[in-house]
Amino acid sequence: MLRIFGHFVPLPALALGLCELLLLCAAFYLVNDPMAAAHLQLDVLPAQMAFGIAALALVAMTAVGLYHYDVFLDGRLMAIKVGAALLLVAPAAAAIGIVYSRAAAGSDIDWAAWSLKASAAWVALVMATRAVFLRLFDSDLFRRPVLVIGTGVRARRIAELVARGQNHSFAVRAYVHAAGDLRLVMGSGLDLDRSDDDYALSRFVAETGAREVVVATDERRGMPVAQLLHCRIAGVSVVDYLTFWERATRKVELESLQPSWLIYSDGFRQGMLVDAAKRALDLAVSITLLVFVLPVLVAALVAIKLDDGGPVFYRQERVGRFGRCFTLLKLRTMRLDAECDGTPQWARNGDPRVTRVGILLRRFRVDELPQLINVLEGRMSFVGPRPERPFFVDEIAKSVPFYRERHSVKPGITGWAQVNYPYGASLDDARQKLGYDLYYVKNRTLFLDVLIVLQTVRVILFHEGAR
Repeated sequence: MLRIFGHFVPLPALALGLCELLLLCAAFYLVNDPMAAAHLQLDVLPAQMAFGIAALALVAMTAVGLYHYDVFLDGRLMAIKVGAALLLVAPAAAAIGIVYSRAAAGSDIDWAAWSLKASAAWVALVMATRAVFLRLFDSDLFRRPVLVIGTGVRARRIAELVARGQNHSFAVRAYVHAAGDLRLVMGSGLDLDRSDDDYALSRFVAETGAREVVVATDERRGMPVAQLLHCRIAGVSVVDYLTFWERATRKVELESLQPSWLIYSDGFRQGMLVDAAKRALDLAVSITLLVFVLPVLVAALVAIKLDDGGPVFYRQERVGRFGRCFTLLKLRTMRLDAECDGTPQWARNGDPRVTRVGILLRRFRVDELPQLINVLEGRMSFVGPRPERPFFVDEIAKSVPFYRERHSVKPGITGWAQVNYPYGASLDDARQKLGYDLYYVKNRTLFLDVLIVLQTVRVILFHEGAR
């Protein structure tokens, strides 16, 4: 993992993105007329424009999820997402072509032919680069070799992460028993509890070729401090389990979370400049979306009214920043008697309370659009933890530690949990999503907000998590 503006970005995905950016730029530049390009004639697509269209293609591929590892394993899904990316970029590329044609009156570029050839080149390059990188993903080229100190519960969680195939950023060279851990994973021949040699660990690290030591013992007492110190002096990185887990999974591990780690770890950047940049992004995205989706919103209002004649908007109290309640605005998707007994209920799959129109609105997230008004009012942000009802907040906070810490930032229409975890409608779902919410609260930057906005496109287009 490479940390960019506080966010951990998978190195293979970053390398693939940069590779495809350069290849697409070259392809778009040469696809019009290779012979003319070789002689640098003026009617060839300018390099700046080729780079701009390639960058748009990269953004579109990120938005539809083409850099997720699962897409590499499913050729059909990859083809669908490539097609979706083409549909997203085609209007922008056409607009650029029209502007360029008018600016360069003498241009001889046939934009229709160029579009067909560029599309074919795009698909060929995407398939070729992914065929190569799929092989590299399964090798240790992009994986950081690590040595895990511990053989107990925490070490077993790391082993399970490896077993699920979610270890594209690291490769475990060995597990070393220490600090009286249970032996839940197979340890190496070195046992630090029985070693009196303060240099035994540093020599073992050199033998295994590890470049990082992960301290994942279940107890701090009996920690081989001298051994770890000599590793650190030898230039080997030493990280604690929670930091390693955050970097590897891009979520906070709740089962082992301690207040001291939150206090002393990096992150939680806040200030006037951060808030101003985030507010500017909120306003820009919300106003732009309102302009483009206004016809859809009007059609949805009419459909709801014709369906059962009830009110079109649904107002509900939610918990916002610093625990202050506000009124959330949504399109009504449930029957008027959805909670006739007055007791709040979780939504569920195939919920019979959802109306016929409501099913369609929820599927494409149209019911969320009125929340843009909450964003413009400043009650919400476009990106942030999903706001929950006071009743559920009180219930969840009783059994899920650190749950109220997510209220240190404004809630959002979309968020890191929403683009990484399916729709949550239970206590266990709330616990799982909190790990992502705390990661966002800890590492939020404008860069991460933009990534979440792009990935929200994937969630909407492919109906991920709708209920």
